[in-house]
Amino acid sequence: MTGKYVIFSLALLVNLWTSSQQSPFNSKIVNTDSTNNYQYIVSGHFHGSGTNHTGYPINSLLANIDQLNNGDYRFLVCLGDLFKDVSNDIPFYEQSFFSKLNIPLFNTVGNHDLTADIYQQHYGQTDFQFTINQDRHLFFDTEANNGSFSDEQLTILNQTLEAATTNSIRQVFIYCHRTVWAKHYTEFEGLFEDNTQAVFGNNFSKTVFPIIQKIGEKVPVYWFSGSIGDAPASFFYHRDEASNLTYIASAIRGFKRDAWLKVMISETGIVSFETISLTGQKLKKLQDYNVDFWQSTSAKEPFNYRLIFYYTKLIVLHRAFWYGIITSFSLILLYIVLKRRRIQKKSQ
Repeated sequence: MTGKYVIFSLALLVNLWTSSQQSPFNSKIVNTDSTNNYQYIVSGHFHGSGTNHTGYPINSLLANIDQLNNGDYRFLVCLGDLFKDVSNDIPFYEQSFFSKLNIPLFNTVGNHDLTADIYQQHYGQTDFQFTINQDRHLFFDTEANNGSFSDEQLTILNQTLEAATTNSIRQVFIYCHRTVWAKHYTEFEGLFEDNTQAVFGNNFSKTVFPIIQKIGEKVPVYWFSGSIGDAPASFFYHRDEASNLTYIASAIRGFKRDAWLKVMISETGIVSFETISLTGQKLKKLQDYNVDFWQSTSAKEPFNYRLIFYYTKLIVLHRAFWYGIITSFSLILLYIVLKRRRIQKKSQ
């Protein structure tokens, strides 16, 4: 390792450690007082589904801003895809969301958040961390290297391992957009087919997992991801008991099942969870949204036959429908004209 690289890595780590407790979105500062317990909210995909073309966050999020502001939460975590189109959506988000949110917001970037360097120019670095009550919170950019962890990110994990070994921290919370851990477990096969994955895999199993497994020997590790595609619920939960690792995925999509997760940490470090519906639906405990649930539950929303007329109206009134009608009519007319000409030539 060259001296220049060492200096760069140290500067990066100092920057990560000291500057990221303030939200880059609304300038709110995380209260890191170590004298009491704390709680926060985590979810992903705040732009909702691909059909949301408004430039605003999804409606289920905007409808629950008061719940965020009045809930005594220390901060809010978005697990990526905060924006749908970062090059156009920023003014709409600042007006409707960032300016109205009274708690710090942090985002671990997804593919929709990154166009050129627009996100970085507005909101700064995409890898960062902070510590509360000896709980280390790590935010990683899993888009920069197509799901693989860079040398700088591995350095952060190794530093975290060192802190766990010396009892400087009591547990670790890791946040990223992609379910980079999905291919590591054979029981997950087929569960995350619709989410963002590297075609040729990543370095989680070979390089990342051995480090977090060693961290897990010292302190609990909770890994959160936000890219879960066409999921049967807003949550996924898996506990790797042997390695002291807990994997959680969460995202909202603009459906009745939209919900986010409250993470509660006691003063002594005990972690618990509460699933909170954004639409008033009854939910299961987080632990019930496991592999068995995902394998046995359809991801499709129940069809509402009352909306048939509405959907038909949308189709008929859309310009693409009439483009298709006009194109089809023109092709049929052209076919008739050419056929008549061939008949006329044969009769001459």
